[in-house]
Amino acid sequence: MELLKNKLPKNVFSGKRKAKKYLSALNGQNNKQIDLLRLYISGALEESLKKYEFDLIEVFVDKLGNKKIDLQVNLRFQNKNIGLDFFSDYYEFCFYLAGCNLEDVENSIVKYEYNDFDLDALLKEIESKFRH
Repeated sequence: MELLKNKLPKNVFSGKRKAKKYLSALNGQNNKQIDLLRLYISGALEESLKKYEFDLIEVFVDKLGNKKIDLQVNLRFQNKNIGLDFFSDYYEFCFYLAGCNLEDVENSIVKYEYNDFDLDALLKEIESKFRH
């Protein structure tokens, strides 16, 4: 029983090397996703996420086709989950409860443009969804 006592989920932050390699090949290009990748590499994104009381934070960098990259952030608070996918020209947001089926998750995905994007405002919105 002692082995199971302190088995809380651990935060995951992976893919920083992929992000660094991707950014080094961009030759000074700039967009919101690139800004977020820079925040991730520097550790500032991790610190911003840790300000909130999420039970679990997972951040991944995934390679996509045609030399693009996806910054994926998964957040959990109790049985509520938020998935964020940051692509080069838009981001996706989905809110779902633990144990729901794949179709429910897919139906909850909403695509947003980066117009007036503010990471802190987005995280505050996410926290309010978790609290209600």
